[in-house]
Amino acid sequence: ATMFEGIIIWSGRPQNGPKAPPGKYEARITVNGVTKSKNFEVKMDPRLKGVSERDLKEQFQLASNIRDKTSSANEAVIQIREIRDQINNRLKKTKDRQINKTSKEVIADLTEIEEALYQTKNESGQDPLNFPIRLNNRFASLRRSVETGDARPTNGAYKVFDELSVELKDHLDMLDKTLAKSLKKLNDQLTSERLDPISAISKN
Repeated sequence: ATMFEGIIIWSGRPQNGPKAPPGKYEARITVNGVTKSKNFEVKMDPRLKGVSERDLKEQFQLASNIRDKTSSANEAVIQIREIRDQINNRLKKTKDRQINKTSKEVIADLTEIEEALYQTKNESGQDPLNFPIRLNNRFASLRRSVETGDARPTNGAYKVFDELSVELKDHLDMLDKTLAKSLKKLNDQLTSERLDPISAISKN
């Protein structure tokens, strides 16, 4: 999953990809412009009882989907922080009251979304004990649960994934709305003062 500097999440190693299910694969490595490949096969553990290849593929697919949602949440946090840094930079270059007012409104809206996606109070590995986990950590915790053992995900896991996905969509829709309206308003004001507009395109 996409990560960002200083992130603290309790869920193992969310930056790593899910374990590949049984099947045939090709590994590629490129060094100094030269690419080499090797075919290999991941086989079922013969000690597993009552578990099919289809079960493990479903486990892999759900874990991959959770990883992608975690990345979306984290990428939104990165985008919000980059925009906020730009706004603070512009505020140092002007004393215009309207720009100051609109900037504070945009920052407040962005911060509300950020704090729904990530627990911004986390500063050490123990802090998740003291502060409620947010959406990205809830996704990552679900993935850890799904990947525990070798088995098909439970119906409950799919239900939680769907619920978290709806919640994430709501926050991302709110972010898009803020960028389309509030940030556009701020950029119009900045342009009128001959200041560079804020870019909503993440550098990452």
